[in-house]
Amino acid sequence: MSKKGKTVDDYFNRNKWIYSIGGIGRDMSYALFTNYLLTYILFTRSVTDRQFAVISSILVICRIWDGLNDPLMGGIVENTRTRFGKFKPWIMIGCITNGAAVIAMFANRVQGWNFVYLFVALYLIWDITYTMNDIGYWSMMPSLTSRADRRNKIVALSNLFSGLGNLAAVGVVPMLTAGKNAIGGNSITAYAVVAVFVVAMFILCQTLCCAGVKEDRSIKPEKEERIGLKKMFSVIVHNDQLLWATLIVFLSNLSGAMLTAFAAYYIYLKFGYNGTFVTMFTAFYAGAAGILLMLFPTLCKRFRRKQALRASLIVSVIGYAGFLIGGTVIPDSIRFYFLCAAALVTGFGQNWFAMVVMVIFTNTIEYNEYKTGSRDEALIFSLRPFMSKMSSAFQQLIVMIVYLIIGMTGITNQISGYEQEANLLSNAARTQNVPDLTSVLDKIEADKLTKIGDVISSAPPSMALKLSFCMALIPIILLTIAYIVSEKKNKIDEDEYDRMLREIEARKQSKEETAQTGE
Repeated sequence: MSKKGKTVDDYFNRNKWIYSIGGIGRDMSYALFTNYLLTYILFTRSVTDRQFAVISSILVICRIWDGLNDPLMGGIVENTRTRFGKFKPWIMIGCITNGAAVIAMFANRVQGWNFVYLFVALYLIWDITYTMNDIGYWSMMPSLTSRADRRNKIVALSNLFSGLGNLAAVGVVPMLTAGKNAIGGNSITAYAVVAVFVVAMFILCQTLCCAGVKEDRSIKPEKEERIGLKKMFSVIVHNDQLLWATLIVFLSNLSGAMLTAFAAYYIYLKFGYNGTFVTMFTAFYAGAAGILLMLFPTLCKRFRRKQALRASLIVSVIGYAGFLIGGTVIPDSIRFYFLCAAALVTGFGQNWFAMVVMVIFTNTIEYNEYKTGSRDEALIFSLRPFMSKMSSAFQQLIVMIVYLIIGMTGITNQISGYEQEANLLSNAARTQNVPDLTSVLDKIEADKLTKIGDVISSAPPSMALKLSFCMALIPIILLTIAYIVSEKKNKIDEDEYDRMLREIEARKQSKEETAQTGE
Protein backbone atom coordinates (compact mmCIF):
# COMPACT_ATOMS: atom_id res chain seq x y z
CA MET A 1 0.00 0.00 0.00
CA SER A 2 1.32 3.46 -0.87
CA LYS A 3 1.63 6.45 1.46
CA LYS A 4 -1.65 7.84 0.12
CA GLY A 5 -3.49 4.65 0.97
CA LYS A 6 -3.66 3.41 -2.60
CA THR A 7 -3.08 -0.24 -3.38
CA VAL A 8 -1.06 -1.54 -6.31
CA ASP A 9 -4.30 -2.34 -8.17
CA ASP A 10 -5.11 1.39 -8.28
CA TYR A 11 -2.13 1.71 -10.62
CA PHE A 12 -3.08 -1.29 -12.74
CA ASN A 13 -3.62 0.44 -16.11
CA ARG A 14 -0.47 2.50 -15.69
CA ASN A 15 1.56 -0.53 -14.60
CA LYS A 16 0.19 -2.72 -17.36
CA TRP A 17 1.35 -0.42 -20.15
CA ILE A 18 4.60 0.94 -18.73
CA TYR A 19 5.83 -2.45 -17.56
CA SER A 20 5.00 -4.01 -20.92
CA ILE A 21 6.63 -1.19 -22.91
CA GLY A 22 9.78 -1.82 -20.88
CA GLY A 23 10.14 -5.19 -22.58
CA ILE A 24 10.35 -3.80 -26.13
CA GLY A 25 13.93 -2.53 -26.09
CA ARG A 26 14.99 -5.27 -23.71
CA ASP A 27 13.94 -8.04 -26.06
CA MET A 28 15.25 -6.15 -29.09
CA SER A 29 18.70 -6.30 -27.52
CA TYR A 30 18.28 -9.93 -26.49
CA ALA A 31 17.10 -10.89 -29.98
CA LEU A 32 20.01 -9.11 -31.65
CA PHE A 33 22.52 -10.88 -29.43
CA THR A 34 21.02 -14.36 -29.35
CA ASN A 35 19.58 -14.58 -32.85
CA TYR A 36 22.22 -12.72 -34.86
CA LEU A 37 25.47 -13.13 -32.97
CA LEU A 38 26.30 -16.27 -34.93
CA THR A 39 25.09 -14.70 -38.20
CA TYR A 40 27.24 -11.65 -37.48
CA ILE A 41 30.26 -13.89 -36.94
CA LEU A 42 29.67 -16.01 -40.03
CA PHE A 43 28.98 -13.03 -42.32
CA THR A 44 31.82 -10.79 -41.05
CA ARG A 45 34.59 -13.29 -40.16
CA SER A 46 36.24 -16.06 -42.09
CA VAL A 47 36.21 -19.00 -39.69
CA THR A 48 37.48 -22.54 -40.05
CA ASP A 49 35.23 -25.45 -39.10
CA ARG A 50 37.36 -25.83 -35.99
CA GLN A 51 36.86 -22.19 -34.99
CA PHE A 52 33.14 -22.46 -35.72
CA ALA A 53 32.89 -25.58 -33.58
CA VAL A 54 34.81 -23.90 -30.75
CA ILE A 55 32.62 -20.77 -30.88
CA SER A 56 29.46 -22.88 -30.98
CA SER A 57 30.66 -25.06 -28.11
CA ILE A 58 31.43 -21.95 -26.07
CA LEU A 59 27.90 -20.70 -26.75
CA VAL A 60 26.41 -23.99 -25.58
CA ILE A 61 28.55 -24.17 -22.42
CA CYS A 62 28.06 -20.51 -21.50
CA ARG A 63 24.31 -20.68 -22.02
CA ILE A 64 24.06 -23.76 -19.82
CA TRP A 65 26.12 -22.05 -17.13
CA ASP A 66 24.06 -18.92 -17.64
CA GLY A 67 20.93 -20.90 -16.86
CA LEU A 68 22.48 -22.59 -13.83
CA ASN A 69 23.42 -19.30 -12.19
CA ASP A 70 19.93 -17.80 -12.60
CA PRO A 71 18.66 -19.27 -9.29
CA LEU A 72 21.67 -17.67 -7.59
CA MET A 73 20.68 -14.31 -9.03
CA GLY A 74 17.12 -14.96 -7.91
CA GLY A 75 18.39 -15.40 -4.37
CA ILE A 76 20.38 -12.17 -4.58
CA VAL A 77 17.29 -10.28 -5.75
CA GLU A 78 15.21 -11.74 -2.91
CA ASN A 79 17.82 -10.58 -0.39
CA THR A 80 18.14 -7.07 -1.83
CA ARG A 81 16.98 -4.23 0.45
CA THR A 82 17.09 -0.71 -1.01
CA ARG A 83 14.82 2.32 -0.97
CA PHE A 84 14.14 1.58 -4.64
CA GLY A 85 12.93 -1.94 -3.83
CA LYS A 86 14.56 -5.24 -4.68
CA PHE A 87 13.86 -5.35 -8.42
CA LYS A 88 14.60 -1.93 -9.95
CA PRO A 89 18.29 -1.60 -8.95
CA TRP A 90 19.18 -4.85 -10.69
CA ILE A 91 17.08 -3.96 -13.72
CA MET A 92 19.04 -0.75 -14.32
CA ILE A 93 22.52 -2.03 -13.38
CA GLY A 94 22.07 -5.01 -15.67
CA CYS A 95 20.64 -2.91 -18.48
CA ILE A 96 23.48 -0.38 -18.68
CA THR A 97 26.37 -2.84 -18.31
CA ASN A 98 24.79 -5.31 -20.70
CA GLY A 99 24.36 -2.62 -23.32
CA ALA A 100 28.08 -1.85 -23.16
CA ALA A 101 28.90 -5.53 -23.75
CA VAL A 102 26.56 -5.69 -26.76
CA ILE A 103 28.18 -2.70 -28.45
CA ALA A 104 31.68 -4.03 -27.76
CA MET A 105 30.77 -7.37 -29.32
CA PHE A 106 29.29 -6.01 -32.54
CA ALA A 107 31.64 -3.06 -33.07
CA ASN A 108 35.05 -4.76 -32.73
CA ARG A 109 37.18 -5.63 -35.76
CA VAL A 110 39.28 -8.48 -34.29
CA GLN A 111 39.82 -11.53 -36.52
CA GLY A 112 40.94 -15.15 -36.21
CA TRP A 113 41.66 -16.86 -32.89
CA ASN A 114 42.08 -13.48 -31.17
CA PHE A 115 38.41 -12.86 -31.92
CA VAL A 116 37.54 -16.24 -30.39
CA TYR A 117 39.31 -15.22 -27.15
CA LEU A 118 37.63 -11.80 -27.13
CA PHE A 119 34.32 -13.46 -27.87
CA VAL A 120 34.61 -15.62 -24.73
CA ALA A 121 35.31 -12.61 -22.48
CA LEU A 122 32.53 -10.43 -23.90
CA TYR A 123 30.01 -13.23 -23.87
CA LEU A 124 30.64 -13.95 -20.19
CA ILE A 125 30.18 -10.25 -19.37
CA TRP A 126 26.98 -10.15 -21.41
CA ASP A 127 25.76 -13.31 -19.69
CA ILE A 128 26.22 -12.01 -16.15
CA THR A 129 24.78 -8.57 -16.79
CA TYR A 130 21.74 -9.77 -18.73
CA THR A 131 20.90 -12.19 -15.92
CA MET A 132 20.80 -9.24 -13.51
CA ASN A 133 18.30 -7.43 -15.68
CA ASP A 134 16.22 -10.45 -16.69
CA ILE A 135 15.66 -11.80 -13.18
CA GLY A 136 14.81 -8.35 -11.86
CA TYR A 137 12.37 -7.55 -14.68
CA TRP A 138 10.34 -10.74 -14.75
CA SER A 139 10.39 -11.18 -10.96
CA MET A 140 8.69 -7.80 -10.59
CA MET A 141 5.62 -8.78 -12.63
CA PRO A 142 3.75 -10.76 -9.91
CA SER A 143 4.05 -7.76 -7.57
CA LEU A 144 1.94 -5.64 -9.94
CA THR A 145 -1.33 -7.46 -9.14
CA SER A 146 -2.58 -10.64 -7.49
CA ARG A 147 -5.91 -10.79 -9.33
CA ALA A 148 -6.02 -13.64 -11.85
CA ASP A 149 -7.92 -11.70 -14.55
CA ARG A 150 -5.55 -8.74 -14.34
CA ARG A 151 -2.50 -10.97 -14.26
CA ASN A 152 -3.69 -12.60 -17.47
CA LYS A 153 -3.85 -9.15 -19.07
CA ILE A 154 -0.34 -8.22 -17.93
CA VAL A 155 1.00 -11.59 -19.07
CA ALA A 156 -0.61 -11.15 -22.47
CA LEU A 157 0.50 -7.55 -22.97
CA SER A 158 4.03 -7.96 -21.61
CA ASN A 159 4.60 -11.07 -23.71
CA LEU A 160 3.17 -9.32 -26.75
CA PHE A 161 5.40 -6.26 -26.34
CA SER A 162 8.43 -8.41 -25.59
CA GLY A 163 7.57 -10.48 -28.63
CA LEU A 164 7.21 -7.37 -30.76
CA GLY A 165 10.60 -6.14 -29.61
CA ASN A 166 12.06 -9.52 -30.37
CA LEU A 167 10.39 -9.75 -33.76
CA ALA A 168 11.31 -6.16 -34.66
CA ALA A 169 14.96 -7.07 -34.24
CA VAL A 170 14.57 -10.44 -35.92
CA GLY A 171 12.81 -8.81 -38.86
CA VAL A 172 14.58 -5.46 -39.31
CA VAL A 173 18.18 -6.52 -38.58
CA PRO A 174 18.49 -8.66 -41.76
CA MET A 175 17.18 -5.83 -43.93
CA LEU A 176 19.71 -3.39 -42.46
CA THR A 177 22.70 -5.76 -42.45
CA ALA A 178 22.38 -7.98 -45.54
CA GLY A 179 21.79 -7.12 -49.19
CA LYS A 180 21.36 -3.79 -50.93
CA ASN A 181 19.88 -2.00 -47.88
CA ALA A 182 22.80 -2.78 -45.55
CA ILE A 183 23.88 0.30 -43.60
CA GLY A 184 27.21 1.55 -44.94
CA GLY A 185 27.08 -0.92 -47.82
CA ASN A 186 28.41 -3.88 -45.81
CA SER A 187 27.52 -6.07 -42.84
CA ILE A 188 30.53 -5.02 -40.76
CA THR A 189 29.48 -1.36 -40.55
CA ALA A 190 25.79 -2.23 -40.40
CA TYR A 191 25.97 -4.46 -37.32
CA ALA A 192 27.92 -1.83 -35.37
CA VAL A 193 25.33 0.87 -36.13
CA VAL A 194 22.39 -1.43 -35.36
CA ALA A 195 23.95 -2.46 -32.04
CA VAL A 196 24.23 1.18 -30.88
CA PHE A 197 20.60 1.90 -31.79
CA VAL A 198 19.26 -1.26 -30.13
CA VAL A 199 21.18 -0.62 -26.91
CA ALA A 200 19.80 2.94 -26.79
CA MET A 201 16.26 1.49 -27.05
CA PHE A 202 17.09 -1.05 -24.33
CA ILE A 203 18.21 1.62 -21.85
CA LEU A 204 15.33 3.97 -22.72
CA CYS A 205 12.60 1.34 -22.27
CA GLN A 206 14.02 -0.03 -19.02
CA THR A 207 14.46 3.46 -17.58
CA LEU A 208 10.81 4.21 -18.38
CA CYS A 209 9.79 0.96 -16.68
CA CYS A 210 11.74 1.64 -13.49
CA ALA A 211 10.62 5.26 -13.29
CA GLY A 212 6.94 4.63 -13.95
CA VAL A 213 5.94 1.26 -12.48
CA LYS A 214 4.45 1.00 -8.99
CA GLU A 215 4.89 -2.43 -7.40
CA ASP A 216 3.53 -3.96 -4.20
CA ARG A 217 6.38 -4.17 -1.68
CA SER A 218 4.21 -5.37 1.20
CA ILE A 219 4.86 -9.07 0.49
CA LYS A 220 8.45 -9.79 1.40
CA PRO A 221 10.46 -12.02 3.70
CA GLU A 222 11.34 -10.98 7.22
CA LYS A 223 14.46 -8.83 7.25
CA GLU A 224 16.42 -11.26 9.33
CA GLU A 225 15.71 -14.13 6.94
CA ARG A 226 18.37 -14.62 4.27
CA ILE A 227 17.82 -16.94 1.37
CA GLY A 228 20.72 -19.26 0.63
CA LEU A 229 21.33 -22.17 -1.70
CA LYS A 230 19.44 -24.58 0.54
CA LYS A 231 16.35 -22.38 0.44
CA MET A 232 16.57 -21.91 -3.33
CA PHE A 233 16.85 -25.59 -4.16
CA SER A 234 14.15 -26.41 -1.63
CA VAL A 235 11.71 -24.12 -3.44
CA ILE A 236 12.62 -25.54 -6.84
CA VAL A 237 12.57 -29.23 -5.89
CA HIS A 238 9.47 -29.29 -3.68
CA ASN A 239 7.16 -27.41 -6.03
CA ASP A 240 6.13 -30.25 -8.35
CA GLN A 241 3.99 -27.98 -10.53
CA LEU A 242 6.92 -25.62 -10.99
CA LEU A 243 9.14 -28.43 -12.21
CA TRP A 244 6.65 -29.55 -14.86
CA ALA A 245 5.91 -25.95 -15.85
CA THR A 246 9.60 -25.24 -16.47
CA LEU A 247 9.84 -28.29 -18.71
CA ILE A 248 6.87 -27.06 -20.73
CA VAL A 249 8.47 -23.60 -21.02
CA PHE A 250 11.71 -25.20 -22.22
CA LEU A 251 10.00 -27.22 -24.93
CA SER A 252 7.90 -24.25 -26.06
CA ASN A 253 10.94 -21.96 -26.25
CA LEU A 254 13.03 -24.50 -28.11
CA SER A 255 10.32 -25.11 -30.69
CA GLY A 256 10.12 -21.41 -31.54
CA ALA A 257 13.91 -21.10 -31.55
CA MET A 258 14.23 -23.65 -34.32
CA LEU A 259 12.28 -21.47 -36.74
CA THR A 260 14.38 -18.36 -36.06
CA ALA A 261 17.59 -20.40 -36.23
CA PHE A 262 17.07 -21.72 -39.75
CA ALA A 263 14.47 -19.58 -41.54
CA ALA A 264 16.78 -16.67 -42.44
CA TYR A 265 19.46 -18.95 -43.90
CA TYR A 266 16.81 -20.87 -45.80
CA ILE A 267 15.46 -17.66 -47.31
CA TYR A 268 18.96 -16.50 -48.30
CA LEU A 269 19.67 -19.79 -50.03
CA LYS A 270 16.29 -20.02 -51.71
CA PHE A 271 15.56 -16.41 -52.63
CA GLY A 272 18.95 -14.65 -52.64
CA TYR A 273 21.08 -12.48 -50.35
CA ASN A 274 18.39 -9.93 -49.61
CA GLY A 275 17.50 -9.18 -46.00
CA THR A 276 14.25 -7.56 -47.10
CA PHE A 277 12.80 -11.01 -47.78
CA VAL A 278 13.60 -12.04 -44.21
CA THR A 279 11.98 -8.84 -42.93
CA MET A 280 8.83 -9.49 -44.96
CA PHE A 281 8.68 -13.07 -43.71
CA THR A 282 9.07 -11.91 -40.10
CA ALA A 283 6.41 -9.22 -40.58
CA PHE A 284 3.82 -11.92 -41.19
CA TYR A 285 5.00 -13.81 -38.12
CA ALA A 286 4.84 -10.61 -36.05
CA GLY A 287 1.46 -9.72 -37.50
CA ALA A 288 0.08 -12.90 -36.00
CA ALA A 289 1.07 -11.63 -32.54
CA GLY A 290 -0.92 -8.43 -33.13
CA ILE A 291 -3.97 -10.41 -34.20
CA LEU A 292 -3.58 -12.61 -31.14
CA LEU A 293 -3.50 -9.58 -28.82
CA MET A 294 -6.89 -8.45 -30.09
CA LEU A 295 -8.36 -11.94 -29.82
CA PHE A 296 -6.65 -13.14 -26.62
CA PRO A 297 -9.28 -11.81 -24.14
CA THR A 298 -11.98 -13.51 -26.18
CA LEU A 299 -9.93 -16.70 -26.41
CA CYS A 300 -9.44 -16.70 -22.63
CA LYS A 301 -13.22 -16.60 -22.18
CA ARG A 302 -13.89 -19.14 -24.92
CA PHE A 303 -11.20 -21.69 -23.99
CA ARG A 304 -10.05 -23.07 -20.69
CA ARG A 305 -6.28 -23.42 -20.48
CA LYS A 306 -6.13 -27.08 -21.48
CA GLN A 307 -8.44 -26.43 -24.41
CA ALA A 308 -6.35 -23.40 -25.43
CA LEU A 309 -3.15 -25.45 -25.44
CA ARG A 310 -4.75 -28.09 -27.63
CA ALA A 311 -6.14 -25.53 -30.08
CA SER A 312 -2.88 -23.57 -30.27
CA LEU A 313 -0.96 -26.80 -30.89
CA ILE A 314 -3.23 -27.67 -33.82
CA VAL A 315 -2.83 -24.18 -35.34
CA SER A 316 0.97 -24.37 -34.92
CA VAL A 317 1.20 -27.79 -36.56
CA ILE A 318 -0.82 -26.53 -39.54
CA GLY A 319 1.58 -23.60 -39.92
CA TYR A 320 4.73 -25.70 -39.64
CA ALA A 321 3.31 -28.20 -42.11
CA GLY A 322 3.02 -25.25 -44.47
CA PHE A 323 6.79 -24.78 -44.28
CA LEU A 324 7.32 -28.39 -45.27
CA ILE A 325 4.95 -28.07 -48.20
CA GLY A 326 6.39 -24.69 -49.20
CA GLY A 327 9.91 -26.07 -49.24
CA THR A 328 9.06 -29.03 -51.46
CA VAL A 329 6.03 -29.09 -53.76
CA ILE A 330 4.95 -25.44 -54.06
CA PRO A 331 6.05 -23.78 -57.36
CA ASP A 332 8.89 -21.25 -57.15
CA SER A 333 6.69 -18.43 -58.44
CA ILE A 334 4.48 -18.42 -55.34
CA ARG A 335 6.73 -20.19 -52.84
CA PHE A 336 7.76 -17.08 -50.89
CA TYR A 337 4.18 -15.87 -50.48
CA PHE A 338 3.08 -19.33 -49.40
CA LEU A 339 5.82 -19.35 -46.74
CA CYS A 340 4.69 -15.93 -45.52
CA ALA A 341 1.16 -17.27 -45.11
CA ALA A 342 2.54 -20.24 -43.20
CA ALA A 343 4.47 -17.81 -40.98
CA LEU A 344 1.23 -16.00 -40.13
CA VAL A 345 -0.48 -19.22 -39.08
CA THR A 346 2.56 -20.48 -37.20
CA GLY A 347 3.06 -17.17 -35.41
CA PHE A 348 -0.52 -17.18 -34.17
CA GLY A 349 -0.35 -20.73 -32.88
CA GLN A 350 3.17 -20.48 -31.41
CA ASN A 351 2.48 -17.19 -29.57
CA TRP A 352 -0.86 -18.43 -28.29
CA PHE A 353 0.77 -21.56 -26.98
CA ALA A 354 3.52 -19.49 -25.30
CA MET A 355 1.01 -17.15 -23.62
CA VAL A 356 -0.94 -20.03 -22.12
CA VAL A 357 2.30 -21.64 -20.94
CA MET A 358 3.33 -18.37 -19.29
CA VAL A 359 0.06 -18.25 -17.33
CA ILE A 360 0.58 -21.87 -16.24
CA PHE A 361 4.09 -21.01 -15.09
CA THR A 362 3.04 -17.84 -13.23
CA ASN A 363 0.35 -19.71 -11.32
CA THR A 364 3.02 -21.83 -9.64
CA ILE A 365 3.81 -18.81 -7.43
CA GLU A 366 0.40 -19.07 -5.74
CA TYR A 367 0.85 -22.84 -5.64
CA ASN A 368 4.12 -22.32 -3.80
CA GLU A 369 2.45 -19.92 -1.36
CA TYR A 370 -0.39 -22.41 -0.90
CA LYS A 371 2.01 -25.25 -0.06
CA THR A 372 4.68 -23.40 1.93
CA GLY A 373 3.24 -20.02 2.92
CA SER A 374 5.96 -18.22 0.94
CA ARG A 375 5.65 -16.75 -2.57
CA ASP A 376 9.37 -16.61 -3.48
CA GLU A 377 8.49 -15.04 -6.81
CA ALA A 378 12.06 -14.02 -7.68
CA LEU A 379 13.32 -17.56 -7.13
CA ILE A 380 10.48 -19.09 -9.09
CA PHE A 381 10.80 -16.64 -11.96
CA SER A 382 14.52 -17.33 -12.12
CA LEU A 383 13.55 -20.64 -13.74
CA ARG A 384 11.86 -18.86 -16.64
CA PRO A 385 15.08 -17.39 -18.07
CA PHE A 386 16.83 -20.59 -17.01
CA MET A 387 14.62 -22.57 -19.40
CA SER A 388 15.00 -19.90 -22.06
CA LYS A 389 18.78 -20.20 -21.86
CA MET A 390 18.68 -23.98 -21.77
CA SER A 391 16.61 -23.95 -24.94
CA SER A 392 19.06 -21.47 -26.45
CA ALA A 393 21.93 -23.82 -25.61
CA PHE A 394 20.17 -26.77 -27.21
CA GLN A 395 19.32 -24.60 -30.21
CA GLN A 396 22.97 -23.72 -30.67
CA LEU A 397 24.00 -27.35 -30.35
CA ILE A 398 21.51 -28.37 -33.04
CA VAL A 399 22.58 -25.48 -35.29
CA MET A 400 26.25 -26.41 -34.96
CA ILE A 401 25.59 -30.03 -35.87
CA VAL A 402 23.37 -29.16 -38.82
CA TYR A 403 25.70 -26.50 -40.25
CA LEU A 404 28.77 -28.71 -39.97
CA ILE A 405 26.93 -31.58 -41.66
CA ILE A 406 25.59 -29.52 -44.59
CA GLY A 407 28.81 -27.47 -44.98
CA MET A 408 27.30 -24.05 -44.27
CA THR A 409 30.63 -22.42 -43.37
CA GLY A 410 31.86 -23.11 -46.88
CA ILE A 411 29.19 -20.70 -48.11
CA THR A 412 29.38 -18.13 -45.31
CA ASN A 413 33.19 -17.83 -45.47
CA GLN A 414 32.94 -16.72 -49.07
CA ILE A 415 30.21 -14.24 -48.17
CA SER A 416 32.20 -12.82 -45.24
CA GLY A 417 35.26 -12.48 -47.47
CA TYR A 418 33.34 -10.27 -49.89
CA GLU A 419 31.78 -8.28 -46.99
CA GLN A 420 35.25 -7.60 -45.56
CA GLU A 421 36.54 -6.58 -48.97
CA ALA A 422 33.63 -4.16 -49.44
CA ASN A 423 34.22 -2.68 -46.00
CA LEU A 424 37.91 -2.05 -46.71
CA LEU A 425 37.24 -0.54 -50.13
CA SER A 426 34.46 1.70 -48.81
CA ASN A 427 36.59 2.98 -45.92
CA ALA A 428 39.48 3.63 -48.28
CA ALA A 429 37.22 5.55 -50.66
CA ARG A 430 35.91 7.74 -47.83
CA THR A 431 39.35 8.51 -46.39
CA GLN A 432 40.87 9.31 -49.80
CA ASN A 433 38.11 11.76 -50.71
CA VAL A 434 37.65 10.24 -54.15
CA PRO A 435 35.51 12.23 -56.61
CA ASP A 436 31.87 11.18 -56.99
CA LEU A 437 32.04 9.17 -53.76
CA THR A 438 28.41 8.05 -53.94
CA SER A 439 28.88 6.39 -57.31
CA VAL A 440 32.05 4.66 -56.14
CA LEU A 441 30.35 3.30 -53.02
CA ASP A 442 27.36 2.13 -55.08
CA LYS A 443 29.69 0.27 -57.44
CA ILE A 444 31.55 -1.38 -54.55
CA GLU A 445 28.23 -2.55 -53.10
CA ALA A 446 26.91 -3.76 -56.46
CA ASP A 447 30.06 -5.76 -57.15
CA LYS A 448 29.85 -7.31 -53.69
CA LEU A 449 26.23 -8.35 -54.17
CA THR A 450 26.99 -9.87 -57.58
CA LYS A 451 29.80 -11.98 -56.15
CA ILE A 452 27.69 -13.09 -53.18
CA GLY A 453 24.84 -13.96 -55.54
CA ASP A 454 27.18 -16.26 -57.45
CA VAL A 455 28.23 -17.92 -54.18
CA ILE A 456 24.62 -18.60 -53.16
CA SER A 457 23.78 -19.94 -56.62
CA SER A 458 26.60 -22.46 -56.27
CA ALA A 459 25.08 -23.95 -53.07
CA PRO A 460 23.55 -27.42 -53.64
CA PRO A 461 19.69 -27.46 -53.55
CA SER A 462 19.75 -30.12 -50.86
CA MET A 463 21.17 -27.57 -48.40
CA ALA A 464 17.99 -25.44 -48.44
CA LEU A 465 15.79 -28.54 -48.37
CA LYS A 466 17.48 -29.83 -45.21
CA LEU A 467 17.03 -26.46 -43.52
CA SER A 468 13.29 -26.46 -44.31
CA PHE A 469 12.90 -29.83 -42.61
CA CYS A 470 14.83 -28.64 -39.55
CA MET A 471 12.69 -25.54 -39.07
CA ALA A 472 9.40 -27.45 -39.39
CA LEU A 473 9.62 -31.03 -38.14
CA ILE A 474 11.62 -30.32 -34.97
CA PRO A 475 9.13 -27.68 -33.66
CA ILE A 476 6.15 -29.97 -34.31
CA ILE A 477 7.75 -32.73 -32.22
CA LEU A 478 8.70 -30.37 -29.38
CA LEU A 479 5.28 -28.69 -29.13
CA THR A 480 3.54 -32.06 -29.14
CA ILE A 481 5.68 -33.27 -26.24
CA ALA A 482 5.01 -30.03 -24.34
CA TYR A 483 1.27 -30.49 -24.76
CA ILE A 484 1.40 -34.11 -23.57
CA VAL A 485 3.37 -33.11 -20.45
CA SER A 486 0.88 -30.35 -19.63
CA GLU A 487 -2.09 -32.61 -20.21
CA LYS A 488 -0.78 -35.30 -17.87
CA LYS A 489 1.05 -33.31 -15.19
CA ASN A 490 -0.43 -29.81 -14.84
CA LYS A 491 -3.18 -29.80 -12.21
CA ILE A 492 -3.64 -26.06 -11.64
CA ASP A 493 -6.67 -25.37 -13.79
CA GLU A 494 -8.96 -22.37 -13.34
CA ASP A 495 -11.01 -23.99 -10.59
CA GLU A 496 -7.99 -25.18 -8.63
CA TYR A 497 -6.35 -21.76 -8.91
CA ASP A 498 -9.43 -20.02 -7.49
CA ARG A 499 -9.62 -22.56 -4.67
CA MET A 500 -5.97 -21.93 -3.77
CA LEU A 501 -6.51 -18.17 -3.67
CA ARG A 502 -9.48 -18.58 -1.32
CA GLU A 503 -7.46 -20.86 0.94
CA ILE A 504 -4.49 -18.47 0.99
CA GLU A 505 -6.75 -15.54 1.85
CA ALA A 506 -8.48 -17.54 4.59
CA ARG A 507 -5.11 -18.39 6.13
CA LYS A 508 -4.07 -14.74 6.11
CA GLN A 509 -7.30 -13.66 7.76
CA SER A 510 -6.98 -16.39 10.37
CA LYS A 511 -3.42 -15.31 11.11
CA GLU A 512 -4.49 -11.67 11.47
CA GLU A 513 -7.34 -12.61 13.78
CA THR A 514 -5.02 -14.72 15.90
CA ALA A 515 -2.53 -11.86 16.13
CA GLN A 516 -5.27 -9.40 17.13
CA THR A 517 -6.59 -11.80 19.76
CA GLY A 518 -3.07 -12.19 21.17
CA GLU A 519 -2.77 -8.44 21.50
